[in-house]
Amino acid sequence: MLKVSKYTTGVIQTNVYFAYDTDTMECVIVDPAANAKKIIKIVEEELKVKPVAILLTHGHFDHMMAAKEVSAHFSVKIYADALEADVLGDPEKNLSQNFGTSVTLEPGEYETFQDGDVLHFLSRDIRVIGTPGHTHGSVCFFIQDGMSYQAEGESEPKLYPVLFSGDTMFCESFGRTDFPTGSEREIVDSIAEKLLVLPSETTVFPGHEGQTSIGNEQKYNPAAFIGNMK
Repeated sequence: MLKVSKYTTGVIQTNVYFAYDTDTMECVIVDPAANAKKIIKIVEEELKVKPVAILLTHGHFDHMMAAKEVSAHFSVKIYADALEADVLGDPEKNLSQNFGTSVTLEPGEYETFQDGDVLHFLSRDIRVIGTPGHTHGSVCFFIQDGMSYQAEGESEPKLYPVLFSGDTMFCESFGRTDFPTGSEREIVDSIAEKLLVLPSETTVFPGHEGQTSIGNEQKYNPAAFIGNMK
């Protein structure tokens, strides 16, 4: 069974997600934002899981500041979109310079994927959905065989898909596009054409604030209406 645990940390209150299989206790860490010691403690003492990979939704510092330390501690690889190399490697573009520090990930310190790739972790397929707009290398991670639970009105539990949306899509909102490599046109297209077409029962775990669902975003996300006005 897949479970998802959340820890919020850092100066911009970024969500770190621990997606793990309760049978194998293998874990994927999505966006290790900050406070590596706390992330390591959660893994080792609270969840008692075994990390197998670190996945980045994009290159902003508040989503990857702890990545190198966590990666080294658990001897697991970091994965990011190939298009995000310039953001990951540039303190100005990844915004760490704005907060008086310099955080980078250089080629060779992480593995790359691209839009449409399927990663195989947790005995599941994790589909990479390229969603440019917040940055040009932003992605979301979609797990069709997601969490199992019994929804209201249902007679038995069933599997519901899961989406980790980073800063592309929030609950009834979307990410800023005024940072380096951002584009409002691209983020609207990404959400309207790639995310809102996913199953409505998909649970969405954003990079900030609370979770939502694709069904809710189909009704209330402004990108749905902007996209229809093209």
